Amino acid sequence: MEDAVAQPADVDLARLLLELSREVTSNLNLQDVLDASVVALRKLLDFGGGAIQLVEHDCLVAAATDPPATAEARTVRIPVGQGVSGTIAADGNPIYIADIDVDQRVFPDGRKNGVSSGVHSYFGVPLITGGRVIGVVSFDALTVDAFSSADRSLVLAFVPTIAAAVQNAQLFEREVATLNNLREAQRMRDDFLAVISHELRTPLTSIAGFASTLSSHIDRLPPATVVDVAGRILMNSHRLELLIDDLLDLTQLEQGRLTVKTSPTNVAALLAATARETDSPDHVLTFAVDDDLPFAVADERRLRQILANLIGNARKFSAPGGTIEVSARAIDVGGAVELRVTDDGKGIPAHLHERIFEPFFQVEPATTRGVGGLGVGLYLVRQLCDMMGATLGVRSELGRGSTFTVRLAEVTGINLSV
Repeated sequence: MEDAVAQPADVDLARLLLELSREVTSNLNLQDVLDASVVALRKLLDFGGGAIQLVEHDCLVAAATDPPATAEARTVRIPVGQGVSGTIAADGNPIYIADIDVDQRVFPDGRKNGVSSGVHSYFGVPLITGGRVIGVVSFDALTVDAFSSADRSLVLAFVPTIAAAVQNAQLFEREVATLNNLREAQRMRDDFLAVISHELRTPLTSIAGFASTLSSHIDRLPPATVVDVAGRILMNSHRLELLIDDLLDLTQLEQGRLTVKTSPTNVAALLAATARETDSPDHVLTFAVDDDLPFAVADERRLRQILANLIGNARKFSAPGGTIEVSARAIDVGGAVELRVTDDGKGIPAHLHERIFEPFFQVEPATTRGVGGLGVGLYLVRQLCDMMGATLGVRSELGRGSTFTVRLAEVTGINLSV
């Protein structure tokens, strides 16, 4: 008996599949792969409407369609397990419906499920890689039983190529994003190291210079000058201490060793002490505290650190002579105590309101900014607030200053004033 010989139609079909596979897999840009896949499917199958939906956070989202979908349609999210495409994504099995009007497997409520008017036939196939459904390819048609068994077999044979191409493109996108993130992290750390070098050298240079002056000329300096120089040494020593504390806290935080111990805290007394201890010669610093302010849940030492960082941040971004207002009040919502630090400085662009709480981030580049600091103060503030169960917010506009708000939980049953 002679071996079966491939028919010309079969050879032509195999060549078409090979050519379409080349077109779909020749690109690593995800959207290009999806668009090429829809074009390829149109060459294999005659359909009214076609779509490729991808799984994102347990929902299907339209990624490529023919005809093109509206902007509104591209925002629709179908939970996995719901509707016909959601069922395909959940089960991992293709579904063919010859006539939607009479087939009740997936559309028990008929066209109430959002099927376009006039559509009768539906064919959906899962995109599967590594045993996992990553999307669904679907087609519809206005005629009954529009997709023959041969048509469906052809699509089933080609869909694994689409799934592999989509997965490769997704992996490539993730690798590119990871590489960009690593580059950004490296750039920020390089900037951070440059800032550390500058910020540590500045107070050390001042301390060394003033100490040298006292050592060499103390017998010829007026008493008032000696006091002034000693004060400057003390101020720069304190600045250096704060920088080192921030670095140590950052290290402990990254190692998971930074701790807080919350207890009933007399916020009014804490602010009174802060007012006595905080020196701000270049700014007007005011404190306002509600009468009978309740105790709050906080770590007193860490709350002092939060206030010091917020006040220091307000100083850096406010012009000399500007006003910094620190206030504390009880609010009715949830029985909380709210602390506010407000300045009249340059403000923060709206698109950076979240980024300012990232480690090492600076609103102005390290090479051009005119203020000091390591770029970790606000990051530490947010982390400490989170660890104490407090909430942190910011309200700011360019040219209109900034207000940072810390909301602490009230301690029930304790209500003492200073």
